[in-house]
Amino acid sequence: MIVAKPLVIGVGNPMGGDDAAGRLVVQWLAGRTIDFDVIESFGGAADLVTAFEDRAHVLIVDACLSGATPGTIHRFDARAAPLPPFLNAVSSHAIGVGEGIELARALELLPKICTVIAIEGTDFTIGAPVSPAVTGAVKVCIREILSRFQAPAAPASQ
Repeated sequence: MIVAKPLVIGVGNPMGGDDAAGRLVVQWLAGRTIDFDVIESFGGAADLVTAFEDRAHVLIVDACLSGATPGTIHRFDARAAPLPPFLNAVSSHAIGVGEGIELARALELLPKICTVIAIEGTDFTIGAPVSPAVTGAVKVCIREILSRFQAPAAPASQ
């Protein structure tokens, strides 16, 4: 049975500097009154494919390193085409989100709507703090996700 309720997956290593971006987004969303599910993930392919199972709508938030200005927010429709190579094995993940999505595509398990939001990071060192640019982008992503799913707005101080 297909689950109609959207799923937001926050990917990353919470101790890996800017790699924590996706998880910070879903940590803020968790515990709020929202009309979608949230989970945290390290981004392993098997974890992503399992999370996709029976889902019609999935949105993934992850950090990336493409060479763009830190804090840049990239948005991709994963159904439309393979994701750019910079979403593969950027940080602590055994393989990247792009590779996990391609596995799901090959197994015909890719959700009908599958969006990736990637936040450009700069420092993925274990123990590094999240950079101010990524912190700002996390706040923008939270507001965008709440707006996308018509949930109550994030407070201005967030």
